Amino acid sequence: MESKLGHDRDESQNELTRKLAKLLRIERKYHMSQEALSDRIICSRASISRMESGGNVRSDILIASLAELELAEHFIVLIDSLLAEPPEKRARDERQRRFDAIMAPYR
Repeated sequence: MESKLGHDRDESQNELTRKLAKLLRIERKYHMSQEALSDRIICSRASISRMESGGNVRSDILIASLAELELAEHFIVLIDSLLAEPPEKRARDERQRRFDAIMAPYR
């Protein structure tokens, strides 16, 4: 079972990496060149290229890129919504939704 969990986690991480890289590439192309973005956030153009292809980059480069491309606010809203409902409450609510779905035909 551990290997399935690890595989699912790897797949989720890979999907997130691909989608984030694509989003950054599309937004950056609309706003500026790789060179311009690298100048603005003070990193190498190679780091921007690596980030846009789904490679590893430092978190400060990723966060600075999100902010520079005016994407940070979207992530802040998502994080705020997750912080407003801690994991234990989300799990409890999910259990209640499943129970309600099972019981719905009997009500």
